[in-house]
Amino acid sequence: MSIPVFKPSIKRRDMHSVLSCLVTDIIGPSVLKDDLVAVVASELSHEGGFALREYTRSVGLVARSLGLAAGDKVVLSPLAPSAYIRSFNELGIIPVFPDVRESDACMSPDSVSAHMSDEIQAVFLHAPLGQVPDMEYFTGLGIPLVEDIGEALGAVGSAGLLGSAGQYTLIPMEMDGIATSGGGTLVLAKDKTSLTALKDATESFTPDVFLPDLNASLGLVQWREYPQALESRDIIAVAFRQALMKGRHRTFSTTVDEETRNVPYSFPVVLDTGMNDVRRYARKKGIETVPAFSGRAIDGSPGAEGDLSVARNLMMSTLLFPLYPTLGKKNVQHMIKVLSTLP
Repeated sequence: MSIPVFKPSIKRRDMHSVLSCLVTDIIGPSVLKDDLVAVVASELSHEGGFALREYTRSVGLVARSLGLAAGDKVVLSPLAPSAYIRSFNELGIIPVFPDVRESDACMSPDSVSAHMSDEIQAVFLHAPLGQVPDMEYFTGLGIPLVEDIGEALGAVGSAGLLGSAGQYTLIPMEMDGIATSGGGTLVLAKDKTSLTALKDATESFTPDVFLPDLNASLGLVQWREYPQALESRDIIAVAFRQALMKGRHRTFSTTVDEETRNVPYSFPVVLDTGMNDVRRYARKKGIETVPAFSGRAIDGSPGAEGDLSVARNLMMSTLLFPLYPTLGKKNVQHMIKVLSTLP
């Protein structure tokens, strides 16, 4: 059996929490979703928020809470998930794409500065594959900032824990997340004014829009335990990086100092050769891989203007290899051998 790229790290005690929810006969949206929001909002120093079933709807909720309307322009990474384009297209919002940094796939401050104007109403800041954007730059722009930390849960930037600085924060908790609720997205507001706008924007929502308690029960356990999961991921990531250094390929920047801490979301490999050859080799060795930046914003915007050469190059050259706490010692050792001998 091959090693999958993503595998939810769900333990027996996580399942016990879900079973307890089933016993109560309340599995739809109720108190547990509110408990999940309260726990996460408190840790990120936010006032509160909501737990929704759908990522795309969550993006739209934030956009409406910011008062964005058709024709308004916002800054968005070309490597952000395509959910943003679906939501923006529905609302008539125009994304402006700066290029990204080659070292970590985060939006380049120089490129963002070149795109800034009075027409830009907000910045939607997606942290890709556990990497930390230049938070000092983005928090200093003086316009609304929305942080998306679905792929960088637990990362730390110059402004503190990633997700704590934005006016709004999005936390997708899908099956491939560092902490999962089996689907759904948390939408958090930084202060009372932002929370009021968020509540106003949800007034027309029906109960089926919100996260069921069955999912929230899993999310609560996963959130409390994700720091321990990150420790396991860190240990595996160190071994993988050392193995990769023996060949011609590279991974993203792993710089860690007193202010910054990246987290291992899967294991990205930036290839120096063709993607097909490497994928074929890994598959022969029983290891699944996926292009790291498939289904991204730039895919849904074929007419994107400007120089996006770095983003386009990373899309064509970056593969994700498996990395999660339940890989097991045997699989980790096997992957170390494979990563050190990639063609």
